[in-house]
Amino acid sequence: MPIFKTANGKGKYRDLKSKEQVIGYVMNPEKTPHKLYGGAGIDFDNIVESMNEVSDKFNKSDGVQCRHYIVSFQHGEVSSYKQAANIADEFAEYLGREYQTVYAVHENTANPHIHIVTNSVSYIDGHRYYGTKKEHMKMMNEMNGILARHRSTKHIYLIHKNIFHH
Repeated sequence: MPIFKTANGKGKYRDLKSKEQVIGYVMNPEKTPHKLYGGAGIDFDNIVESMNEVSDKFNKSDGVQCRHYIVSFQHGEVSSYKQAANIADEFAEYLGREYQTVYAVHENTANPHIHIVTNSVSYIDGHRYYGTKKEHMKMMNEMNGILARHRSTKHIYLIHKNIFHH
């Protein structure tokens, strides 16, 4: 089964450079040679700046700056990196209804994995995503539906670990 990881640990991504650092890692061209990336509600020419503009607009430049998720697939769970990108695109469309979202499919390991970053501040009304259990379960239900449409496996593991790759 695919594994869903939340990279936001206690105290992570509070620094004002957090968006720049995590998005720089996620969009690293060495990890995304086929440029399988996308998003929603974001200016791709200025990803960090456009997220910062929303946070500034709603006077929420403090606290957690962004949310970072990783979906890892085991051998044979997706037929290609492109299929992983299609899954990520659907999930980004869902998250992008309220939050600026960017994703990239990393191809630097034997199995594809998707990195997803959202602004923690909604561009709609400025509310902050806190990652409550209710919010998280709603997100997992959406991901399970997307996976069910793309694969035979209908559930993903929820892994709650502090993960930071720098």
